[in-house]
Amino acid sequence: MPQDQPTRKLTTILSADAAEYSRMMRADEDGTFRALRLCRQVIDRLVADHQGRIFATAGDSVTAEFPSPVEALRCAVGIQQGIAKIDEDLPNSNRLKFRIGINLGDVLVEGTDLIGDGVNVAARIQHLAQPGDICMSASVHDLVKTRAGLAFDDLGKVAVKNIAEAVHVYRVRFGVAGSARPRLSDPARNALVRALAVVVTILALGAGIYVAFPDLGPAITGRDAATSFGHPSIAVLPFDNLSGDANQDYFADGITEDVILALGRFSDLTVIAREAVQQYKGRMVKAGELSRDLGVRYSLQGSVRRDGDRVRVTAILSDAQSGAQLWSDRYDGEVKDVFAVQDDITQKVVGTLAIKLSDIERQRSLAKPPENLQAYDYLQRGWDHYRRTTRADNREARRLFEQAVALDPNYASAYVALAQTRVLAATSGWTERMAQVLTEAEELARKALDLDSSNAEAHQILADVYLNRGQYDLARDEADQAIALNPNDAFSHAARGGTLVFAGDSKEALKSFAIAQRLNPPMALFRLYPMGWAFYLVRRYDDAIRVTETGLSQSSSDYFVHAALAASYAQLGRWKDAERAAAETLRAWPFFQVDYFVAQFRSASDRAFIAEGLRKAGLK
Repeated sequence: MPQDQPTRKLTTILSADAAEYSRMMRADEDGTFRALRLCRQVIDRLVADHQGRIFATAGDSVTAEFPSPVEALRCAVGIQQGIAKIDEDLPNSNRLKFRIGINLGDVLVEGTDLIGDGVNVAARIQHLAQPGDICMSASVHDLVKTRAGLAFDDLGKVAVKNIAEAVHVYRVRFGVAGSARPRLSDPARNALVRALAVVVTILALGAGIYVAFPDLGPAITGRDAATSFGHPSIAVLPFDNLSGDANQDYFADGITEDVILALGRFSDLTVIAREAVQQYKGRMVKAGELSRDLGVRYSLQGSVRRDGDRVRVTAILSDAQSGAQLWSDRYDGEVKDVFAVQDDITQKVVGTLAIKLSDIERQRSLAKPPENLQAYDYLQRGWDHYRRTTRADNREARRLFEQAVALDPNYASAYVALAQTRVLAATSGWTERMAQVLTEAEELARKALDLDSSNAEAHQILADVYLNRGQYDLARDEADQAIALNPNDAFSHAARGGTLVFAGDSKEALKSFAIAQRLNPPMALFRLYPMGWAFYLVRRYDDAIRVTETGLSQSSSDYFVHAALAASYAQLGRWKDAERAAAETLRAWPFFQVDYFVAQFRSASDRAFIAEGLRKAGLK
């Protein structure tokens, strides 16, 4: 080919932009920018996950290429799911809706850029899409229509700006192709069932994690799966409908799908996609079958029994190889709002299961001989030391986490763990270089996010770093991002609660602590340590005493907890108890000073009220 001859190729182009972005920026520049940043994190991650490459960005728009139309469509669906989930946690004024257009066409290659009609048509199709929609050219539709497990609306041929010929456009119709849901046209179903079927599907799409649709690509199974999962893997089998009414299948399917989506948000857990487990629906699974077929370590089975306005969900966790039952629980609810019940049950199942799996995995790693340890095992051993919250154990945890990084330099969770040791060292007074150690923690957390932009724990670290620097708004933003990425993680809610206490919003903090405790009832004190002060600041002194006394049973040398107890006793006029708690505060930290202590709280009124209680207790 002559050197001056342009290089051409056939490729799939995805064009996306945010509707009404300019208007939203004029109305609330900071809030809109933060929302866009969250959306871009989702988009960038999904493009990379589906072998795509972003080659052009401009403010709120992204243009990417993909090796296949199937991967481009999978990515587009995931983007709309993820952004819908982000929007749930944002005020209406900051909710971004993206329009996406996909085209397969010939393009010119100019360095790392792509130009030509193939790109232009994708942009024009994107402009035809409604906010939250995906549209595509006929060239894309012809290749995905039988493989996507989705339905499409034919919009016909549309004349678009600066393109010589009209473009035949199709729109993706979300949530109507799955065979597990009753068809909307079935006259035997009443209006409620029709509405529920639609909304369950929409909820699943809005949960923010990609669930593979049938035939979009081969599932990883057998030996390939077994060798690809270094950390725990789980298959969630379709929950059985024991209601005796086939019309209730949608509820069991909805629970199954929501559990798969929610578990998929945990960074160190691989969850098998829904289509890979559909083959096991309605039949007995033999011991070792799932481990052999799918390469998973665990299986979750369940059932749903609905009787009038009552519903009971049972969940059973088993070892996928031996079939041994490891954990089980049941959840009861009253179906006044079917979707509220579904969300509540999903949260309880997933939150409890995540904690149980963590405990099982830690014990499994501790039992392995040292010569067989992998990066994940070093991580689990390190966490065992970290949770003891002593200076020596924190040092040992750091050593083990560094071993994990050495074995796997691309292991995001290992960098998060290392960052945790730096934060704990800084906040526990185990270093004279607090500013430098916090900077190290921030750098490690950002490295984790470079490797895994959906890592909620990394945002927890950044929240702690900003909080210790007195950057309360940034700390709150990071805590909110952690929740947005994993709303079923107890530790994310606990971290958010702690951030809000110091940031001056104790009422909201107590809501986060309540969710954290519901997801993980035996949560350790070091995750909930500011909760006593939150109760104190809303004048619930008895609750503050109850929480802090419980906390002292776990850590009798924590001056922070002793101080909350002293102030609460003092406000109730229990002077002997207040005097004893004040003495314990000074025993735990001989250099305690009221003015220094209250300086870490943002609100002037909070500082004054805390100082009042501490001084009443005799502290200076």
